[in-house]
Amino acid sequence: MRMRFHLLLGGLLTGGLAEGMAWAEAPDFQKDILPIFEEKCIRCHGAKRKGGKLDMRTMEALHLGGDTGPALKPGNAKKSLLIELIHYKEMPPKKEGPFVTAAELDLMREWINAMPEKK
Repeated sequence: MRMRFHLLLGGLLTGGLAEGMAWAEAPDFQKDILPIFEEKCIRCHGAKRKGGKLDMRTMEALHLGGDTGPALKPGNAKKSLLIELIHYKEMPPKKEGPFVTAAELDLMREWINAMPEKK
């Protein structure tokens, strides 16, 4: 009887934790993503300099993109140029830094995937 109780309690706790994670909020541009961009991207893609005509300071500018089109595809990180260039270490340029960490890249993917797709 005691074993069943522990199994039931463990299942409830595990299920509750999993459910709680599903309710976690998506990353926020201002709070979570912009600080990464400010540290690692905006020196070349900001107010003073817009490499590739890309400004990374606002959501509107990211949707507009630069010379090669929009930087991101809402709802689909795999098809977002921003993620591709960072993943393949083309950005930031190899001789520059600081570089985007794996955790930061995962956070960016989560942020983009959580965006509603534009039709």
